[in-house]
Parts: sequence; C-alpha cells; structure tokens
Amino acid sequence: MTFRIFLAALTLAPLAFAHDEAGFVSIFNGKDLTDWDGVPSAWKVEDGAIVCTGQPKGGKNWLIWEGGEPADFELRLEFKFTSGNSGVQIRSHMMGDAPYHVQGYQVEIAKHDVMGLWHHSLAPEKHRSHLALAGEHTTYAADGTKTVKSIGDGEALKKLCKDGEWNKLVIIAKGSTVTQKINGKTFSILTDLEEKYTMTKGLIALQDHGKGCVAAFRKIRLKPLD
Repeated sequence: MTFRIFLAALTLAPLAFAHDEAGFVSIFNGKDLTDWDGVPSAWKVEDGAIVCTGQPKGGKNWLIWEGGEPADFELRLEFKFTSGNSGVQIRSHMMGDAPYHVQGYQVEIAKHDVMGLWHHSLAPEKHRSHLALAGEHTTYAADGTKTVKSIGDGEALKKLCKDGEWNKLVIIAKGSTVTQKINGKTFSILTDLEEKYTMTKGLIALQDHGKGCVAAFRKIRLKPLD
C-alpha cells in the first residue's frame, strides 16, 4: 500500500468520525499485521493491539508500516508500556547493515520517568541522541547549534504518563517541527534545521529495543496535513 493509495483511500473514506477524528484513517486493522513488516517472533496482534513480545531476546528491531513515507501529518495512537524500551518512529529510513533497522526521529516509549523524549534512533553523532526532553522545545540550527526553550515542567509532565496503562499519543510533523502530545498535554517539541540530518519525510515504525521489551500499540490513525 503506497502513500498515494493511502491518500486515495482517505478521500473515499466515509465521514463517520467524531468531529476531531475527521480526516483520520486507521493504518492498523486491529486483527493482524497486514501492511506492517517485521521480525515475526518479535511482534503479534493480541486483543486488538500490536504487541512487542520481548522475543527474540538480544537485538533491536522495528515493525515497519508499509503504507508509504509521509511528510507532514498527524499520527494518533494509544500505547501501553510494560517493560524494557520501545518507541514510535517517524520520518525514518532503512539501514543497510541489518534487517528491520531504521534510523530517524523516535518518540521514546518506556517507563514514565524517561518519557517525553525526542530521540534519534541509531544516532550518527552523540548530540543527535537526546534531541528534546519533556518540557522542552529544542531547536537545532543548520550548523547543529542547540537552543532550548521551556514549555512546561518536565517532571510534572512525565507523571501524567502511566506505566502499565493505556496512554494516548499524538505526533504532529509539520515542516521542520515535530511535536509529541501524551494524554492531551504537549510533552516536547523538536525543530530540526541541521543540514546534515534533518528529515522531512520517511517511514513510520514501532521499535523493539531488545532485551525483553514488552509494549503494546492500538488505534493507530494517520491524517496527512497540507
């Protein structure tokens, strides 16, 4: 399913949404991994959710949505963290050194006290690892210079994210800025203008960091933005 086909399906979709869901289309059918590709033993569908099983133990891998490489969009889903380390990947590309490895922007999915992180998976340089933390709007200039503006109390924001329970995640990608909201609150914002690494479109994926990661994702919906 290409992103062009996805857009066509969006145009033809019935407008049977709640008001704030208008224009969103599900990219996970709640039944199986159609349109998603990953290590079979690492991912399954259970009770209407994509579940990272914690197997095989040992290495990182990603479950990749095959519907295209969107640029500007809003992504909505629910996640539940149990153990280990996971993430939601956007505007990313495949890595050639290992199967099911992608590199790009990632929202961390982990225990609540480290939530609110914009991360660069498989970071090419150390400064690209922790791009923006909870309560921050971080901007990287063309030369990589970093500036940080406070948008809230990071520790208070993290407490709004509940381990072992379903949490609502919104990711908005518009131009050079990506924003994450969790349970209705803006957690962190990243504006990335660094010429060497900024990404304006790419893959959507879910991460299994390995070493027994268990996390679940459901109600995954996507809306392209003009």
